[in-house]
Amino acid sequence: MDEGENSPTVEARSVKRARPDGTDAPHANGSSHRVEATMPASKQPAVPTKALRSVLKVFVVKTDPNYAQPWQMRPQRSSSGSAFIVDTKRRHIMTNAHVVSNETTVHVRRPGNPKKWRAKVLCEGKIADLALVTVEDDQFWTDELLDLQFVDVPELQDSILVAGYPLGGDSLSITKGIVSRVVMTRYAHASKKLLGIQIDAAINPGNSGGPAFADLQQAKVAGVAFSKLANADNVGYIIPYQIIKHFLQEYELHGIFRGCCSVGFRWQDMENTHLREHLQVAAQQSGSLIYRIDPLAPAHEVLKENDVVMQIDGVPIADDGTVEFRNEERVEFSHIVRAKHIGESLVVKVLRDGALLALEYQLKQRRPLVPILHGVDCVPSYFIVGGLVFVPLSIPFLEHAYGGLNWRKLAPVPILALVTEYCELPDEQVVVLFQILAAEINFGYKFQTVKCELFNGRELHNLKQLAEAVDACTDKFMRFGLEGGKSVILDRVQANTDTPIILKQHAITFDRSADLQRATNNNHVAEQPDTQMTEGTI
Repeated sequence: MDEGENSPTVEARSVKRARPDGTDAPHANGSSHRVEATMPASKQPAVPTKALRSVLKVFVVKTDPNYAQPWQMRPQRSSSGSAFIVDTKRRHIMTNAHVVSNETTVHVRRPGNPKKWRAKVLCEGKIADLALVTVEDDQFWTDELLDLQFVDVPELQDSILVAGYPLGGDSLSITKGIVSRVVMTRYAHASKKLLGIQIDAAINPGNSGGPAFADLQQAKVAGVAFSKLANADNVGYIIPYQIIKHFLQEYELHGIFRGCCSVGFRWQDMENTHLREHLQVAAQQSGSLIYRIDPLAPAHEVLKENDVVMQIDGVPIADDGTVEFRNEERVEFSHIVRAKHIGESLVVKVLRDGALLALEYQLKQRRPLVPILHGVDCVPSYFIVGGLVFVPLSIPFLEHAYGGLNWRKLAPVPILALVTEYCELPDEQVVVLFQILAAEINFGYKFQTVKCELFNGRELHNLKQLAEAVDACTDKFMRFGLEGGKSVILDRVQANTDTPIILKQHAITFDRSADLQRATNNNHVAEQPDTQMTEGTI
């Protein structure tokens, strides 16, 4: 098992288009039903409307990057979501990161109030899918608003009320459900698994970022609504206070969310009798087998392959890789690591060649060979020469090039095999020949999404190295060595001559992205604004 291993995918949604949505009748088994908060007072039980006044609707206009055509952005679009006030003194409002990501404008609106107030994003943590926003206008805060307080993870079968602004209407709605289980789940596709609370209340587009009340009377919030399980009914997820607390502490200490820690190795279960006997694991012992260690992680200096990690910070690990959470509930042991901050130490007890060892090392972020999240560990990047379009391999690139979640089915198998690999060098990238812009110079070449391994016989480690090598080339031919021994050969002089023409034909302003700009300009390279990442690596 591994931080990057596949698991059931949850689908994070903000806003799309509304559909007719009636009120659901309650079920005998306690499954979800919807009660509109705007029902006539004579027909509804007394509820603390003061707490619900702190639940806001978020209106966002955003422009997303385009990794499939990294020289341009995607068309502007509008969306909406939910948010709630957590600190009136500091003017902090909490929502999901996916609600406000790539925003150009953000506005919020209180229940029953038609005025939309301009908001500003203070901190965005895409890994945890959390964001803090604020309204700077003093008038917004003159109204009597209540801070919603967080509580720890509720017990199984406890009632949950999810408040927000889902599709089907414009007013505040409340969806009722119960806590089904506590699991480790992925907040973003292909990212690390974090602690999550599964509920049976319906979480629809527009609910994202709203509070999940554990006690509406006391204005107590169990977490933030953020997703629903794809292809399932009434299976939603909320972000628990443990993750929210970690996010808020990062913001208080560093002003940004730096990300989550990585354990630094991959492991497998130890349930097979012959495997346990081979590794000298006694009958009363349990743990997980380390089979791969991140070469750039501090764990690489301490741990060894075939170590059996038996305890982590004093907590015993079962043969299935889980630790006790509470009341006979169990979660994956990586939960303990995720709760720590970058730079903190981890104490592990391992079995190595039959001997027990107590070891300690510092925790850092994972540096995957294939970056995972836009703005976290990658930004759109490209280099074009002779119509050949080279890009660094990343999950956002695969999603944009092959369509959302379908990239796991449609992308070439050799490319997919690289997704779970570790970096061997700090600046290592997988350079991919993505497409060929048709021109006479590249006629006959029909490659797409294939790894470029060599340039003029030299091994490539990243896209910047390729761009610099092409710029410095004085040979008659430029030779691009592709995966499997195939090659693309271009005449250097003709390529330099034809590249500006090809760029103009395809309305591409520059032959490379801002991160690859050279200090000197030429006829088809000019200064571009730098693109910065807003969060620590994963």
